[in-house]
Amino acid sequence: MQTAVLNIDGMNGEDCADKITELLANIAGVSDVRVSLRDGLASVRLDEALVSPRMLTRGLTAAGYPSVPAGEVAAKTGACCGGCCGG
Repeated sequence: MQTAVLNIDGMNGEDCADKITELLANIAGVSDVRVSLRDGLASVRLDEALVSPRMLTRGLTAAGYPSVPAGEVAAKTGACCGGCCGG
């Protein structure tokens, strides 16, 4: 088991946080879902043999909640100009 932290955009209230909690909790291999509306984060215990953080973010993004694993935020945003060149 590992813990993954996901940065999530689009949470506008408790209903969104509850929906994200439900979406994540219903994925095979996921347990102990904690969503922070204030921080825009979800912390999830997962069985890496069944699911990966990237799989979780793809599912959330498809449901209308764009997300990335917390460690990938800088790479996605980019340091120079917003990420178009990856730098």
